[in-house]
Amino acid sequence: MEILLAKNAGFCFGVKNAMERALKASEEEKNVKTLGPIIHNPDAVKLLEEKGVFSLNNIDEVQKDDTIIIRSHGIGKAEYEILKNRAMKVIDATCPYVKNIHNIVEKYFKNGYKIVIIGDSEHPEVKGINGWCDNKAIILKDIDEVDEDNFKNQRVCVVSQTTFNAKKWHDVACKIISFTKEALIINTICSATEIRQKETEDISKKVDLMIVIGGKNSSNTRKLYEISKENCNNVILIENAKELDIEKIKQFNKIGITAGASTPQFVIDEVMNNLIKTSNEDKHTEVFEKNKLETKSEASNDIDLNYFSDFIRIEVGDVVKGKVIHVTSEEVYFDIGYKSDGVLPKEEASNMQINLKEYFKIGEEYDVEIIKLNDGEGTVLLSRRSLEKDELIENLKNYKHDGTLVDIEVIRMVKGGFECKIGDLRCFMPLSHSGIDLIKDNPEDLIGKKLKANILEVKEDDRIEIIVSRREVARQERQQRSRNIILNLQEGMTQRGKVKTIIDSGIFVDTGDYDAFIPVSELSWKRVQKPSDVIKIGDIVEFLIIKLDKALGKVTGSIKRTMETPWEKFIKKYSVEDIVEGKIVAFAEFGAFVELEEGVQGLVHISNMSHIKINKPQDIAKIGQKVKVKIIDIDYENKRISLSMKDAKK
Repeated sequence: MEILLAKNAGFCFGVKNAMERALKASEEEKNVKTLGPIIHNPDAVKLLEEKGVFSLNNIDEVQKDDTIIIRSHGIGKAEYEILKNRAMKVIDATCPYVKNIHNIVEKYFKNGYKIVIIGDSEHPEVKGINGWCDNKAIILKDIDEVDEDNFKNQRVCVVSQTTFNAKKWHDVACKIISFTKEALIINTICSATEIRQKETEDISKKVDLMIVIGGKNSSNTRKLYEISKENCNNVILIENAKELDIEKIKQFNKIGITAGASTPQFVIDEVMNNLIKTSNEDKHTEVFEKNKLETKSEASNDIDLNYFSDFIRIEVGDVVKGKVIHVTSEEVYFDIGYKSDGVLPKEEASNMQINLKEYFKIGEEYDVEIIKLNDGEGTVLLSRRSLEKDELIENLKNYKHDGTLVDIEVIRMVKGGFECKIGDLRCFMPLSHSGIDLIKDNPEDLIGKKLKANILEVKEDDRIEIIVSRREVARQERQQRSRNIILNLQEGMTQRGKVKTIIDSGIFVDTGDYDAFIPVSELSWKRVQKPSDVIKIGDIVEFLIIKLDKALGKVTGSIKRTMETPWEKFIKKYSVEDIVEGKIVAFAEFGAFVELEEGVQGLVHISNMSHIKINKPQDIAKIGQKVKVKIIDIDYENKRISLSMKDAKK
């Protein structure tokens, strides 16, 4: 007989944590109760009852002298508040994965999103999640339940029951997306669940018989059973070894075993022991498993608390190997081979500011230092800060070459620049690499600020010297800030700035947030040969935005359009019948054009040039000649002025 045991069969992190806390409470507290079965497994529930921990059916049964354990499934916010006011003590053993969903749902519900939970509406975990959005979530179990009318033009946040089938989750989520205005899809299926389901799928394809161990009321166990049925013709679901039909099992040569997340290790061990004992006559019996399985020569009827593994002994100051089993934004949980998992708080994770979820990956191993054996909740506190100095120096060297930014804190000004910190490591930032404008900015404003910077140099001589620069970062920040501001600008807006550059084709104006270009033709209503004739660097000018290229972040402005036009000035100053002196600037067959003010011309028709008949304007006038003319008509709509030379002589 060949037996294939799934590596991740049995307790997941959340369930293991809940069981440990319940067993610990049975020794330290009085009147310990769980709100509902701690896990969906009769043997585990029986073990707790033998230790004096009993399950309550609902919150109304809670007494004031009770110690209440919230199981790994979690509860709603309103129930949580009632418990705190009613029970003597509340121990929250909600799985961190589930607690994370509570936080997501509460946050986005407050922000106006419609919450969608993909899962079983009757499952206690789903009921608990719904309690963090006032029980107003849409709960879906199958793709056929997705109703377009519920999602049309809606902003939705979609989460999942942690033990839900991954494929079903994907199908339902994709259909929701097709109907919504905005969809925030967050895959909250527990990674342990996905791994367990994938292992079950792989093993069930290779065996003649698949045995699924777990409570018949356990959602995740039933899903393992369903997956097994899809791939193997012979599948049985049992809660413990007593339900094994030995005679039927003997006929199979290759047997696969998996177990739900709420199945204790001692139950798995007992099933394995019975299988091995029934196969003693088969000398070719082999057990294939990737993880250590401790079997006993005889199934024990006397189950004690040591059903997990043989635990290591640890002391404060020890450095041990830890495997990442769960990561949140504030903590990393490690399996360190001890009776309790280790917790690495964010402040102890590194000498630098890091994103825990990006830095630590589930399944990876790290060296960790024990800094406290009991934080008040029976948890082992861990640290990596003292272990990572050499690692940090190597990382900084790599960051220099690949351009990775680091977080620095500016401590004080020193000669030539700033003393800064990268975590606990001191570093130096030259003034020339600070990214500040020494003309406009006050260097002391940087003190106390936390900034992004590049590693410029890492020197290791008698002492470690780290030099950082934020010159390029500051340049990019300014560019991004300018682009963001330009996105909100509109043509026709009036802006103000200082002239910073003059070139032949125009000038550049610094507004403090972005640079604008003013073409030479837009500097003045007068003719300008070169910009420096009418403007100088440092002048404060007002301009009108006449063109925007938001994609490229370019702004074109006009100074002259903020001023009165020559025409506007003229019509305020003169009226019909006024006599004005002007200069002849052009001829046509029908008359002469006279410039009255710079930028304003009028026409003297040939009939109004002289009292005597002339054949062409040049007979009595020449270009550049100053003449007196009388305004005989102003066409305001078309901006035309009719003049008379002969009437001005009267």
